[in-house]
Amino acid sequence: MLKEIILPAVLFLGLAVQASAQQPVDKNNTSPTLTHSSGPSTSPAGAVEADSITVTVILKHQQDKNLPEIRRILEAQGFWDLFPPSDARVVSWTLAMGLGHIITLKLPSGAIRRFNLSLENGAWGAFNTEFYITYDYRPIWQEYIEKREDAKDDRN
Repeated sequence: MLKEIILPAVLFLGLAVQASAQQPVDKNNTSPTLTHSSGPSTSPAGAVEADSITVTVILKHQQDKNLPEIRRILEAQGFWDLFPPSDARVVSWTLAMGLGHIITLKLPSGAIRRFNLSLENGAWGAFNTEFYITYDYRPIWQEYIEKREDAKDDRN
């Protein structure tokens, strides 16, 4: 079952990286340098924004372990030093009780391997991991609702 989930996810990530790498880069991007808890990013200002992907990570609690056991594993494996990778920007980090951590990251498109290794080396044994390429649907939804309201007015 794990192969059925991971293989398509890895293939999808690879396609997304290729597609995002073909997107034009805005040379005038003046967004600030992204930071990580360990200090400023070494990537040039705007690099994550100009050629990046958004990934949602789900770290599911392994319910056969209590919180002190999970913390012990994470510390022993250096999870907090590995994750998130230094060139990632945390967009959101939510804890869903009964599920675990739901984290949305912006990553440079070339950082997928480092991102994957940070989870494999740091989180496995404490969490069951899932990750998905994602995008912000809110503006699309809002535009649709506005157009839908306009269409209703036209019908009346």
